[in-house]
Amino acid sequence: MKALKWMGVAAMVVVLNGSARAADEADVAKFLIGKWEVTKADEGTVPEGSIIEFTRDGKVKASIKKGESLEVTEGTYKVEKDTVTVTMKKDGEEQSKKVTISKINEKEMTCKHDDGKVVELKKK
Repeated sequence: MKALKWMGVAAMVVVLNGSARAADEADVAKFLIGKWEVTKADEGTVPEGSIIEFTRDGKVKASIKKGESLEVTEGTYKVEKDTVTVTMKKDGEEQSKKVTISKINEKEMTCKHDDGKVVELKKK
């Protein structure tokens, strides 16, 4: 009887964890909308002070800080679970980049690139 009880508890944990993950996926898409400022970034990613804006219609605009100037690029994005794929044109070619959202809420976000580099952002 105890074994049956513990199997029931284990099944509930699995079901509840699955439900929590689904809510988290919806939260990524919901919280992503808006302007984000890069506050901390590993070398080789986006420079600190850059602004990235995600709109409801799947568009993204990045104002990348390069010294004292800004380079503005536009493109599209798509959210799948905890992964965001951004597609932009650079030098006449479309380029896509995937990042995994490891933390997101209404005020801050942490992204991890495929190579393990991390970018932290705050909502403006």
